[in-house]
Amino acid sequence: MKLRNKKWVSVAALAMMLVLSACGGSSEEYEEGRIGDVMHSEFFDFTVNNVYICDTYEGYTPEADHKLLVSELTIKNTFSETIPMFDTDFQAQWNDKDDQDNAFSNPVETMVSEEQMESEYDLAVDEERTGLLIFEVPTDFDDFSIVYLEEFDTGETGNLYEVFFTAKEAGVSV
Repeated sequence: MKLRNKKWVSVAALAMMLVLSACGGSSEEYEEGRIGDVMHSEFFDFTVNNVYICDTYEGYTPEADHKLLVSELTIKNTFSETIPMFDTDFQAQWNDKDDQDNAFSNPVETMVSEEQMESEYDLAVDEERTGLLIFEVPTDFDDFSIVYLEEFDTGETGNLYEVFFTAKEAGVSV
């Protein structure tokens, strides 16, 4: 059975650097999209439906010099069996020009809302879920991406999927 690893921060950063630095890389290694695009991975389809930034969400306040990036995702299992899912399968990333690497954030660990994706759950064959992932991000950025990296129980990584967007304040039209 193919599984994704719960923690993949270092692998995602390395994979991103390899994909971006590879000459003549295959389009099968990296797929990018925008809000509303359906991304087709080995295990499931996912769509980033909506995103916005805010200072607080249902009483949760981020650390100093940060804001909250609230993202709504729909995930549908297209694999042949139930798959374990983790909120940390997805990360928010932004380009830190001073560091010349993409900086990232995992979803907040605190359950802030009933609409929020659980930290760990099983997704049955053909099951579809829609929920929120909430990230703490620096206040001085507006351009982000939500990323997912396929990982297999063999230790190998698969494709990298990245959905780009400019986040607006809650209630502000795009």
